Amino acid sequence: MDSHPRKPEEMTLGQLLAEVARLTGDRLRIQMKRIGLHRAQAFALFCLWHRDGLAQNEMARRIHVTPAAVTTMLQRMERDGWVERRTDPDDQRISRVYMTEKARALRRQATSIFVELDAEVAEALSPDEQSTLRELLMKVHAEFRQHMAPLHQHRFGWLSPTDREEIS
Repeated sequence: MDSHPRKPEEMTLGQLLAEVARLTGDRLRIQMKRIGLHRAQAFALFCLWHRDGLAQNEMARRIHVTPAAVTTMLQRMERDGWVERRTDPDDQRISRVYMTEKARALRRQATSIFVELDAEVAEALSPDEQSTLRELLMKVHAEFRQHMAPLHQHRFGWLSPTDREEIS
């Protein structure tokens, strides 16, 4: 592997897209660390801020990780006082995740980090460029999602209703 980073203009589209995603993720990781969260934990809390009491397996699906990975993450979050898990009273097989007051208090800060990151991206582009980039990324996203749905079913053991429609 080349020890010298390639210049962006020398990268393929896929390499450049991966590099921008990596840089964005690094930026988000650094900002979330300031408030005491790992990046994936922030996504888990965002799920709960929109729907507290979410089933653990549904959270895994929403943040695109395996059920085993979400279990490990939630164990740490529970230990650190961000969430608590309770068995569903109507179905003992389901574990529901609830945020704590500590997590509720962090919502404004975490949301502002996402807003700031989005603003940083927007600053690099004119409004027309932003619109064009959004259209192009949505097109690539749709294409990848269509081809990845069967792999996600195999890896995660589920398909969303949208995925089912797209591959049928």
